[in-house]
Amino acid sequence: MPRRQVITVLLPAPEPEPAYELYQELRREAELRSRPPLGPTDLQRMNEVAARRGYDWCTAVLGRSFPGLDRVSSVDGWMLVAADELNLDPPLPHRIVKEREAAEQRRKAQETLAAAKLEAEKRRWNLVAGGSPVALTVHENTRHTGPNGTTRHAAPEADVVSGKARKHPAGRGLCEMPDRADPLHLGEAVDLPPNCVRCLDYAGKIRAADAPAPPTDAEAALLRLIASGVVFTFSVRRAVTIRDTSQRTRAAWGHLGRKVDVAVRKLQKKGWVLQDQEYGATQVGVRGHCWRLTEAGTAALEG
Repeated sequence: MPRRQVITVLLPAPEPEPAYELYQELRREAELRSRPPLGPTDLQRMNEVAARRGYDWCTAVLGRSFPGLDRVSSVDGWMLVAADELNLDPPLPHRIVKEREAAEQRRKAQETLAAAKLEAEKRRWNLVAGGSPVALTVHENTRHTGPNGTTRHAAPEADVVSGKARKHPAGRGLCEMPDRADPLHLGEAVDLPPNCVRCLDYAGKIRAADAPAPPTDAEAALLRLIASGVVFTFSVRRAVTIRDTSQRTRAAWGHLGRKVDVAVRKLQKKGWVLQDQEYGATQVGVRGHCWRLTEAGTAALEG
C-alpha cells in the first residue's frame, strides 16, 4: 500500500486595498530598505512598531489583514517602520470595514436570538417548577462541560420519586441514579433554567415520596370509563362480577359487558374508586351497583 503524501500549499496573500494615498511611496521606500539582509536590530525595530501600533494600524498600513510580523515579508515590515516614522494614521480598508460591520450585525442578531431563546426556556421552566410538588433549584456541573458549555441540572429540595419507584434524593440532580458512586459536582444555585435533557424530563414526572404512583395508561383508560358511569357490579346466579357495560362480549353473560373484576379491584385498593351502595340502572336498564371515582381517583386521572 503506497504511503500517503501530504503536500502543503501556501495560498498567495490577498491583494492590498489601501485606503490612503501614500501607499505606493511607502511600498517603494520599503523595497529599497529591504535589499540589505535584515539584522537583529531591524527585526527588533519592526517588532516594536507592530506591538506599539497594534493590529488595526498595521492592517490599515498594509491594506490587508495583518497576520503577524513572522508571517509577512521584510518589505511589509519596512512599510510599518516607514509609516511609523511619518506618523501616519491611515483608515482601515473599505472591505475590512464592511466585513466587520457585517460580523457585528451577525453577532447582535445571534445575541438577540439567544436572549429570546433563554427567555422562552425560563418561562417553560417556571411553569414546570411551579407545578412541582417540591421546590426545585438549578445548579451547574462544576466538573464537566458539554459541547454547548456548562450543563445545568435541576435538584429537588426534598426526596421525590417518579414512575413506579424511581427515587430522586434531595440536593442531587434529577437525572442521577440514587446509588451512583460518584455524584455530580453541583455548584451554587443559579437563576437560569436547566439544560440537562433528563432533568427536564423528570421534572414533569416527579411526585412527593409518600404520594401514590400515577395511573398507567390502562388504569387511566379504566378510570375514564368509571368516570363515565358505565362500570357496574352485578350479581348473577350468586356470582358477583364487575363489568364494563359499554362493551358486549361473547363470553358468559356477555350482554352485561366486558369483565373487569381484577383491574377495578386494583384501583379500589389504591383508593381511586368506590362502589355505590344503592342499586342503579345501566344504559340498557340492567340494575347493579355503579362504580365512582373518589377524590383521589379524580386527582390521579387529572394529574
